[in-house]
Amino acid sequence: MEILLFVFPLLNFLLFQFGYQKIRSEILYAINIFLCGLSFLLSLYIFIKILNLDKDLPLFFYTLIKLENLFIDWSLRLDLFVSGLIALVTLIGLLISVYSINLSKNHLINHEINSFLSLSIFGVLVLISSNNLMQFFLGWYLIILSSYLISNISDNKVDNSNIFFENRVSDLCFFLSLYFIYTFSNSINFDVIFKSFQIIESKITILNQTFCRFDLVIFILFFSFLLRFRQFYISDSRYDLLNFNSSLYSLSLYGLYFPVGLYFVLRFLTLTHISLDYLNLILILGSILSFIFLVLLIRSYNLNKLFLYIASAQFGILLIGVGLKLYNAAVFHFFTSTLSLLILSLSFGIISYKLNNEQDIRKMGSLIIKCPFMFLFILIGFISLLGIPYFSGFYSNQLFLSQLSSINKVSYFLIFSFCFCYTFTISYISFKIILVVFLGQNNCNIHLYNKIEEGSYYLKFILFVLSIFIIFSGWYFNNLFSGNFGENIWRLVLVGSTEFSLNHKLDNNQWLFETRNIVCYIGIFLAFLNYLIIPKLGDNLKLKNNKLFKYYLKSFTSYDFNR
Repeated sequence: MEILLFVFPLLNFLLFQFGYQKIRSEILYAINIFLCGLSFLLSLYIFIKILNLDKDLPLFFYTLIKLENLFIDWSLRLDLFVSGLIALVTLIGLLISVYSINLSKNHLINHEINSFLSLSIFGVLVLISSNNLMQFFLGWYLIILSSYLISNISDNKVDNSNIFFENRVSDLCFFLSLYFIYTFSNSINFDVIFKSFQIIESKITILNQTFCRFDLVIFILFFSFLLRFRQFYISDSRYDLLNFNSSLYSLSLYGLYFPVGLYFVLRFLTLTHISLDYLNLILILGSILSFIFLVLLIRSYNLNKLFLYIASAQFGILLIGVGLKLYNAAVFHFFTSTLSLLILSLSFGIISYKLNNEQDIRKMGSLIIKCPFMFLFILIGFISLLGIPYFSGFYSNQLFLSQLSSINKVSYFLIFSFCFCYTFTISYISFKIILVVFLGQNNCNIHLYNKIEEGSYYLKFILFVLSIFIIFSGWYFNNLFSGNFGENIWRLVLVGSTEFSLNHKLDNNQWLFETRNIVCYIGIFLAFLNYLIIPKLGDNLKLKNNKLFKYYLKSFTSYDFNR
């Protein structure tokens, strides 16, 4: 039955490629949604099945090809982490399929979008369920191919010369890393590779510095992903998602590529988890990425940029968690934050579509009157993302902080300072978006504003179901990730070891949670001050002619000097 997970998206791809001229569009969309729904239900079944396995390690293999005479043993590697990612990816595929129906009035464009997204989902499933390097290679390049085909749908037709070199370097790093993994272990099978690093000499000296070979190779492999991922942020390229009108491309980015990025980091942890140098490098990389995107968030008013930067900062936080060996907290936070980002992207995508694909939030306002349900869904998404009790994000943030307090690091104070800075920035930006778009002065095109209606009933129903997930899933899955059981099971799944087990006492960390909540509420209050209170005061501001204060008004508030 597990093989149907791959049959359904592949069938969707073939239907949209070859059946769109013979099958009515309405029937084709219905079949697509039906197959995506079946994929999601099947992924939930597999996740529950693995969770209930009577084994120390919740893992099983689904054989694809096995020829003992030729030493070929290809199978699907389905463990707790992989099955969770599959459930998330199939849910994203279902949501994108429903959302993309009304994306364009041109049915041919919608067919192409659904077709290539199905191919992308198929590639992601092949990648994350791979049990050898060949499957891993095939899945990654199916994802690259699908992203290229999706980018060709848009009107963003520009020269690719500015990213050609970087993509070729990414390909070279990917090929070399897989080749060296094979030469070190003499096998393409993951199980053999994971066991080989313990029995072979894996040290190498470069410039009088000794490094572990596997550390270097796995970092080069992850670097190849980052280099390929960077193309989405390069302006004036066909992959520049920040300039795409539709939020669908952004949704596909952090809905499909971020799970792949997390997989690149966590799949090979067995080879690197004992190396402090490698984990410190991941920690530094995550801190740098988070800091860069937090700085970019402060002055941005473009919806695409805001959500891409928030999602990218979240990915940096996940890298910090991995670098500190907080594996169960990182995975838990990934799932809860992804659900929040999904409902936010879908809701704002609907609003942007109603405003003729407007992306500047300063050209919106007073939309709570026209879209009260969208306001409610977006508020739920942001509250969960900020970790406010008792939404799903609260439980993952609580687990993250409780494990942070137990680490033995020289940079303990610096790490907590950065986390509080991150909390303040995200809370400020989140309510900045809500206040400007829904409660601020109406700056919409008046003709479009008068015609705005909330999304169709099936879209609101899906957003309602997703909001239920956001409210209750954290509480339901908290026991799977927290406590000694949760920590040990995820260390066993990801690194095959529980030797780093820690005991966390939440009662001793209550001051930490309270401090974080205070920082979060300060950020929310400052957003209310800058984007609701100051604009309402208007001409009563006695300091508005002061140059320093005038600069503050222009940079950090929505006060209109032209009125």
